[in-house]
Amino acid sequence: MNHYEAIILALDELGGEGTIKEVDDWIHARYPNTWKSAGTALADMVPKSLGGNHSSNVLDEYRVLERVSPGAYRLFSK
Repeated sequence: MNHYEAIILALDELGGEGTIKEVDDWIHARYPNTWKSAGTALADMVPKSLGGNHSSNVLDEYRVLERVSPGAYRLFSK
């Protein structure tokens, strides 16, 4: 499992949408001391076409989020 997969699982269990803090709390409860804050990773998981980071090297298969407000993200499928 990588950080991006954990973020997707977290958001899925949170009903498809969540804040950086909610995602961090979910991940740290299940995978303690594994990753740092998900803030940058969440931003990197937004596709370039939706304003995602152009300098990110995150694979397209993990670019499955949209930013709904500052610090809050939603899975496309939800």
